[in-house]
Amino acid sequence: MSRAKLFKEELELDEVLEKQQELQSRLREFERNQKEIERTRAERECTMPPLDEIEARQKSRQHEQTVTRGQVANVRRDQNQGLLLLVLLIAATGTLIWWGLQLMQGN
Repeated sequence: MSRAKLFKEELELDEVLEKQQELQSRLREFERNQKEIERTRAERECTMPPLDEIEARQKSRQHEQTVTRGQVANVRRDQNQGLLLLVLLIAATGTLIWWGLQLMQGN
């Protein structure tokens, strides 16, 4: 009976030692992670934030990548059509004013 009791106590002792080693390894890992966090925080504090110009360039690049050439051609065509319509309206308005002046003069 005493032999079984000793054997059981030895098993319990081995389990306690294993858990202790596991806890120590976790503690070392925790300390490593803590140091890594402190290092990255210090590095982040020492790094200058990006300038507004850099952000503008990145937005411009992203916009250029998303817009295709076909979309650019469509926008230009629409703008040219709008410009042509504006010129025609100005010409029509000028013609109507000229015609009205001619009628007022009695010619």
